[in-house]
Amino acid sequence: MTDDLQYRVRREVRDNSVHISDENLKEWGLHKIECILNRNGKTLGDFPPMPLPSSRSFGIITNRLTREELDYDSVAEEQSFRSYFNGLNNDQLRVFNAIIQAYERKCGGLFFVNGSGGTGKTYLWKIIIAKFRSQNKIVLSVASSGIAALLLPGGRTAYSRFKIPFELVEISHCPINLNTDLAHLIQEASLIIWDEAPMMHRHGFEAVSKTLKDLLKQSENFYSEKPFGGKLCILVGDFKQILPVVTKGRRESIVAASLHKSDIWSQCQVMHLKMNMRLNVQNSSTQSLETLRNFAEWIDMIGEGKIRSLSFFNSRGSDWIEVPEEFLIEHGDNSLLQLINSTYPQLHSTYGDATYLKERAILAPKNSDVDVINSMMLSMILGEVRQFCSADTLCPGETSVCEQHMNPPELLHSIKMSGIPDHYLELKKGTPIILLRNLNQSLGLCNGTRLTILKMGDKVLEARVYYWILYG
Repeated sequence: MTDDLQYRVRREVRDNSVHISDENLKEWGLHKIECILNRNGKTLGDFPPMPLPSSRSFGIITNRLTREELDYDSVAEEQSFRSYFNGLNNDQLRVFNAIIQAYERKCGGLFFVNGSGGTGKTYLWKIIIAKFRSQNKIVLSVASSGIAALLLPGGRTAYSRFKIPFELVEISHCPINLNTDLAHLIQEASLIIWDEAPMMHRHGFEAVSKTLKDLLKQSENFYSEKPFGGKLCILVGDFKQILPVVTKGRRESIVAASLHKSDIWSQCQVMHLKMNMRLNVQNSSTQSLETLRNFAEWIDMIGEGKIRSLSFFNSRGSDWIEVPEEFLIEHGDNSLLQLINSTYPQLHSTYGDATYLKERAILAPKNSDVDVINSMMLSMILGEVRQFCSADTLCPGETSVCEQHMNPPELLHSIKMSGIPDHYLELKKGTPIILLRNLNQSLGLCNGTRLTILKMGDKVLEARVYYWILYG
């Protein structure tokens, strides 16, 4: 009786890529029979032992967002879970068991999992997500930044998933209306994983928590006294890393914006990941592992405030830290060239290797330093340079003639802004570039995605992503 329902579903939702599981097709078939019987004053309940349709399954079929989250191969997810589960260390296993037990008790729960870089947070979330999706459960995996979201299977930014306002205040609320597809998706979700949580302003968490309480009021597992309405939620991050950005804010205002200062924090069950998995690298020399271990310990001590800071004349406060000699590159006549050669050895012959590129990067606090380093590295790559120029005229319909004369092309050429390339942009085939806009999160095209140029047209660049979830 359900042989043609796959076709009818695709026609009704106007999406030929939709694939409905046999279980959901059976449910929708029962729903159709129920509708026919209702028109004649009967229900399936009048014909025992006929099964009754689930309103949940019918809603899933017609909800695009829910279909996307359930469109995972449960068998493949089960295989992924089994293949990676044995790799969990004791800290990870303790967190895994606590989350599974909280779900099985069906009483919700809010966890904060704290772990420094390299402690296997992403590895753990992939296992937990695979476990839930192997059972056809919905997991909403989000992150406070686009790049962090790429490392989570099916990840989205928290802003896009929960419609968090960009201008956050204490009374902020997420504009998600009841009875919408997004509201139903959140109601059906079994678990929320929120990576890089310390980057989000506390008002963001509070806005999501208030919104979920409104959406879950009619839910069977609603708890008004619990954050996020009792929905099982895992917040992840490291407070030693980036905290919320407060415009022109001082230390006090940044701390006040942190998750620590939210009422939600008191209800968090805090768990820790302490074992640095990057120190368990096979085929590495003892000296290399010792250097990695020393560097990891030094970074942790800085984050915990255990490194003595120094004060210099005319400096505001004790905010200088001495870097140990073993972490420095020996200064010579051309220090920038030494930095490049140390970070990118044999650049001229290996710049086309995606693995080589994804493992290294040079960071600088000022854009002017970035420009100098990029210019030097571009000259070391073989190939012809192409120069691209930005638009250098003001829109005539939006400005007066006087304003156009006050802003000649020469002035526009000299403008340097954060997040926008300079007027003259020089590129070569094979050059690594970084995307500065969120284009398509599901394809990994977001702010911070790293790509390699394949072709250069007059108006269009063709590039290939080389830093993507496969490298997470």
